[in-house]
Order: sequence, then structure tokens, then C-alpha cells
Amino acid sequence: MEFTRKILFAGTSSYNHYLTPEEFRQTAQIAAEVGFTHIDLGCSMIERSRHQLTNNGVYCKNYDFYTEYTAAFPSYFKFFVPEALRPYLPEETAKRNLEAMHVRAEILQSLGLKGAFFGAEPQFLPEQAYEDHPSWRGARSDFSGRSIIAYFSPCIDQQEIRDLYGEAAEALSEAAPCLDYIHMLTGDSGAGICWGQLYTGTNGPAYCEHVPMAQRISTFCEVLAEPMRKRGHADPMAILHRSTPWGRSAPVVKAAGAPGGTVFAARAALDKPVSYEDPVGILEEIAKADGFDNIIVNIEAPLVHMAKDSIYPQVIKSAFDSVPRGTVDIAARIQKAAAQVKPEYDSEKFTDAMFLINQAARQYRLLNCNLFYGSMSERWITRPFLIYIPDMDDEETAYYRNYIFNVNGEAAFKDILDFHGNRWIRFGSTPEEGRLSAHFCFDIISKLERAIKLLGAESEIGYRIRALRALIKNIRHLLLFTGMHDRLKKGETFTKDDRTFFGQVMRAEIDNCDELIEVLEKGPANVFPLAPTKEAEHTFMFGPDFADQLRLKKKQMVAHWHDLDDLIIGKKPPIANIQSKNL
Repeated sequence: MEFTRKILFAGTSSYNHYLTPEEFRQTAQIAAEVGFTHIDLGCSMIERSRHQLTNNGVYCKNYDFYTEYTAAFPSYFKFFVPEALRPYLPEETAKRNLEAMHVRAEILQSLGLKGAFFGAEPQFLPEQAYEDHPSWRGARSDFSGRSIIAYFSPCIDQQEIRDLYGEAAEALSEAAPCLDYIHMLTGDSGAGICWGQLYTGTNGPAYCEHVPMAQRISTFCEVLAEPMRKRGHADPMAILHRSTPWGRSAPVVKAAGAPGGTVFAARAALDKPVSYEDPVGILEEIAKADGFDNIIVNIEAPLVHMAKDSIYPQVIKSAFDSVPRGTVDIAARIQKAAAQVKPEYDSEKFTDAMFLINQAARQYRLLNCNLFYGSMSERWITRPFLIYIPDMDDEETAYYRNYIFNVNGEAAFKDILDFHGNRWIRFGSTPEEGRLSAHFCFDIISKLERAIKLLGAESEIGYRIRALRALIKNIRHLLLFTGMHDRLKKGETFTKDDRTFFGQVMRAEIDNCDELIEVLEKGPANVFPLAPTKEAEHTFMFGPDFADQLRLKKKQMVAHWHDLDDLIIGKKPPIANIQSKNL
């Protein structure tokens, strides 16, 4: 299987554990042995860019969660701030990021590897920049259903803006001469081009409305590529793509005019927030890339998955050497790799378990490829199941409220199944969907339980799959609870059997919390990427007190256990009355 570039994308520091130089070197050494030619340097960004967040990223009234996305994505001006932008962007932060990139680029060069740079462009600028420079204002690039205020990206048809990007691109290439591949998301996460596909609809200034899109993109990509060409890279590649492929494996759909060859982004299961390996999936997805010019392999949590005792390096190397051909071939490769790097497991049982995990992963992807983002960004896993949901400003909600992606206020907060503005997630938008999805989850759970038995519940991988099972159980319980809760909100009469079922679901979730607490406290420290401090916890990362938050969830559920009984006997008012009063 021949590719011009074999790129390891290890995820941004904003979503994962920040790699120290030594950790980056360890990852890069293994990647080189596997056959990768490039490693993403965007992970050099030390932390999410707080200057793009409301109140510097500390929750407050009218907090705009939309920019949590933008803050997580690297961009050129987060590594170098041209003089004209210094009144608006933090120069010192960019200097630290650029120095971190330089250190890691030197590591890559010492290993004979090249650099790639993943991010999102053109990202919105602070409004004051457009007040001072009206001609800079380009397209509105936020998402009206998920943002509180409007955000605008700079217009890349303005020569002045292209010159600023040229300065930054030159600085990055100087810091990382090994850089020869640029990959920028656009049209999402606070980044967008004028008159392109945007959530707010096609828009931009009249100045550039009639500029052909291919010309707009190719001109901008050349600005980003020229510094790399100057440093001896004969065929540098700088592309923009419209849709992010990180949720699934897919060909990269480049924006019109983006130069270079074809690109396939390969990844196995979506592994946030829990980290586990799916070697069946990664082999199948790499096989799909056969015939493409370039491949990106997305392996987040590289300290777990690109370690010497991990299964991924062995199986990926085999896939780069020859295209995997069918189930029997894949099973043989995994069994061989397991015998080499996982001697503590029976290789045949290990292989069987990996196929069960892959089958489970495929099933939850059918529910939604972004399923576990709800576990994190809606704090489904830590918020209690309560009959009477407290108001947003209630003190007992603070430990999870402060991180729930919510720009629609009290109404969204009161809907436990709300997912970034509505129930668009497809598996629970109606009671019927919720019941069907809950049954689907049960089948997923059964496969994971069989895998755990094969691996051993207290083995390292066993703990990881137990964490995955806990997330699926939580979603199943959430669907069942919400379906019943929706009936209460409509004022329907409840029977004794309904009350029993409600209690069973709540008890099952209590037990599920206990299981996850045990995994967190007895299993490997890196089952979940946790923020290093409580202050660093954010929408897309749990805090170091994750287990204590689960205990608080249990405590609140037990304290309010009688609420359903009180509702049924008339001791407390109908939920429908409370909903209409408060909302």
C-alpha cells in the first residue's frame, strides 16, 4: 500500500493530555518504526485558546459555549501574531505555542520525519479588530442555533488579510522547516470563508461576492504553501476541507480549489472520552484508503495507543506493508500482533474480544458517530436523573451545569436529552426512537460484556471496555428515563408499574456509577483524558474529580428518590405545571 504521505493525527492538546517533548519523542519514534512519514504539529498548542472564550473560559451568566469548539482548534494566529493583530490577540501565548512546535519539529527532523499542521481557518477575530479595520470583516462563521452572538472570520480575498496569513505561515515554516502538509477545516467551529457553505447561510461582503470559489481557495492555499516550498519541499500541500471526517473514516472532501492529491482520513471508533483500541476497525478503515494518494490515521490518546505494548503499531505497520484482505486476514494479523505485544492475554481470546468490540462500535456509530460527545459536553454521565430538574441557577447543579454545552437557556437545561440545542442526535428525538435505541444499546452492552469476560475484568483493556460499557449503559438509562420523564411533562397519568420501572432505571444508573467509580480508581490512570486541575476542566474534558462528581450525582438521586412517589400521591405538583410556569 503506497501513499505519498502517511500522517499520524494524534489529536489536539485541548482535547487530550498535552504531550511533553519526551512523550512526543516516544510517540514519534514508534510512529517512524510503523512507517508513518508525518506527525501533526498542531498538538503543540499548549492549551485551548482562552482569549476566544467568554470570561476567559470561566463559566458565567450568558456564557457562549459555541467558541469552546474554536478554542480547541489550532490556527496560524495561535502560533504567530503579526504586528497588525497584536492589539487583539495574545502574542505571548502564541510565542509559547510556536516554541513548543519548534522543539517538536526538531524531534521529527532527528527521526527523519516530516510535519503536518491540522487546524481550522480562517477563524473569527475579536469584534474590535473589525471596528478598527472594517475591510477585514468576512463571513459570519458561527452557528445561529448554538451561539449567543455573531462571530465573523476575516476575508481572505483581502490582500491585507492574506499578507497576515503569509507572515504567520512564514513563521511556522521557520520554526518547523519539516512542515510540508497543511490541513484546515473551514465552514465549522468558528471558521469560514466568504460565500462558502456556512451554517448561517452563504454570506460575505459585496467586495468579494463574485470571486470564483476555486480562485479564492487556491490563492489562499498558495499563501500557506509558499513558505514550505521556499524551504525545499517540492510538492507541499495546503488544503481546506468543508466537513470534518474525524467522526468517521472518509475521503477528505476538499473545498473547491484546494490543491494536491486525494486524501483519506482513517480512524476506528470514536474514542473520546474513553480510550480503547479497535484494531479490527483500524485495519478495515486503512484498507478503504487503498488507491488514495495520502492517508491520515487518527489515533487520539497516543500515549496509550502508540506505545510499545499497544496493538495498534503492529497492526498498522502490517496494513501499510500490505492491504488487509477480509475478515480471516484481519483476524490472523491481530492474533499475530497480540502474541507479540500482549503475551498476558490468550491471543485467540484477545482476537475474539477485539471483534466483539468492533461490532459494538459499529452499532453505536449507527446511533450517532458523535454519541459520546453527549457524555462529555452534555455531562450525561455526571448529571443526576431527577424527576424535578432544578433550575439552572440552583447551587446543586453547578458541578455539571458549568460545562453543559447550552446556549438556549433554561428550556434546554430542563431537557436532559438536549444535545447542543435540540435532540438532533437522531436516537432520541421521539419516544419511539428512544425506546428502539435503548434496545439497541442493550445489544451493544451484551457484546461488550462478552469481550470483558474474554479479556478479564481487571486487565488493563478490561478496565477500558468496562468504562465504555458504563457510557453505553448511561445512555440506555438516559433514554429510558427521558421517555418516561417526557410523559410526566405532558401530564400523563402514571401507574404503579410505571413507578416501578422508573425506580428500576434509576437504581440501574446508581449501580452504573459505582462501576465507573471503580474503573476510575482501580483501573489505569489514563482510561479517560482528565484535566490536570479542576480549573482546567471544560466542556470537552472531565475534571480530576470525575469520580467524586459521580458520587455527588448518586447522592442527589438518593436524596430526591421520593419525588416520584410524592408526585403520584399529589404531595408535589405535576411537572407539566412547573414546566409551563418556569418556561
